[in-house]
Amino acid sequence: MLRFTLIMIMCFLYMIDSYSSYKVISLLFLLVTVAVYIVVVLTTEKKMRTFTIVLIITGMVIHLINGNRGLELFEGISQNLPLLAVLILAPLISIPLKWEGIIDPVVMSFTSNIDDERKNFYGVSSFMLLMAPILNMGSLRMVHGLVENIGIQPKTLSSAYYTGFTSTIVWSPFFASVGLIIYLLDISYMSYILVGVLFAFIQVIVATLLLRPNAVALIKTNRLPGKENADKSHYKYIFYLLIFFLGLLLLLIGMEAILQKPMLLLVSFICIIVPLVWVLLRNKWSVVKNECITFKSNLLQGYRMEITLFLSAGLFGNAIADTPLVNVLGEVIEWSIQESLAILFLFVLIFVVTMSMIGVHQIISIPMILTTLIGSGVDYNPITIAFMCIFSWMLSASISPMNALNIIISQNVKAHGITVAYKWNGIYFLVVTCIAFVYIYIIDFI
Repeated sequence: MLRFTLIMIMCFLYMIDSYSSYKVISLLFLLVTVAVYIVVVLTTEKKMRTFTIVLIITGMVIHLINGNRGLELFEGISQNLPLLAVLILAPLISIPLKWEGIIDPVVMSFTSNIDDERKNFYGVSSFMLLMAPILNMGSLRMVHGLVENIGIQPKTLSSAYYTGFTSTIVWSPFFASVGLIIYLLDISYMSYILVGVLFAFIQVIVATLLLRPNAVALIKTNRLPGKENADKSHYKYIFYLLIFFLGLLLLLIGMEAILQKPMLLLVSFICIIVPLVWVLLRNKWSVVKNECITFKSNLLQGYRMEITLFLSAGLFGNAIADTPLVNVLGEVIEWSIQESLAILFLFVLIFVVTMSMIGVHQIISIPMILTTLIGSGVDYNPITIAFMCIFSWMLSASISPMNALNIIISQNVKAHGITVAYKWNGIYFLVVTCIAFVYIYIIDFI
């Protein structure tokens, strides 16, 4: 109970501190964040515990060398809180969908296509496209839990997951890739959304053409009475799901335009406000207790790695920004920009993917690049840079066996991460990467 309470207090203090100018709030926020790291890191697996402790200690030592003392040694530990708060609070968004009976009918419609691998591919990838923007990684767990026993081939399933999920990474404000990068570059979500959505559409088209299974002749089977009507009834739930998400997106865009606050902060507010308004309007107080218990259990069991990694990475990234490494990185970035956009993009891709391959999360490598770039004084198009970093995040998360996305998909289909990313879906990643190199020039020209 202590861990859950501290985590929730940390999230609320983050939102309050974003509007408050009182130093006592900022101090309390820092102390609670440090306390959260301590109580959560003790419950993580040994490998992750060791890794994040090394990050924390290294960051503190660098701060100490640079003259910081006392609480200044923890400077940066809350740097990634805007993103972490969204990851923690995002599951609350699905509560209205769950209790209004919208999700289950859509997923259950998959069972009507068990004899057609191509329809299975379309069904799973489409559902991922609908749910991933809201539920993030939770969509993979939820969808797989419902389709794992209906006989879909592992290769088809992995391709469907990648098709639906990777295209979402490049545009959804609920994802770290988009939220953190537009936050660091200090650009509005509205200025980026068309760039992200258009490329996501291209990704879906490419993935569908390259990854869908071959069409096969179907064996006619006897269908239960009323089955045809049941198959068609799920379309109205898909429509409800689309309306719900579009409503969220419009609400976020409107709030950003009116309040002039960072998108990640607004998403955190939405994650709390939407289910709360639903409970009030529908008088569903009876479900609050059960949902709180479920939310608490999932948070304490499923987000320990994210909490410790994001907090330790924030401190480490803040500290390393004052080291000679950043100067070297800055020189390479400055040279790349002067040469060409393609060379800069290639450098960002190689750097982020390489770091990801050795287990360094994008939450560390991407801020290193952006912090260096922002501090270099070099002239650049922030939308182009945002797309470069977001695409690099998507690609590295997909193809690195050390990354959570690749791990979850490979575990779901019971195949090695290298096989899933390179052998089964490698052609897709190769083609979209080539398209991305052309796309950056289009963005920069516009």
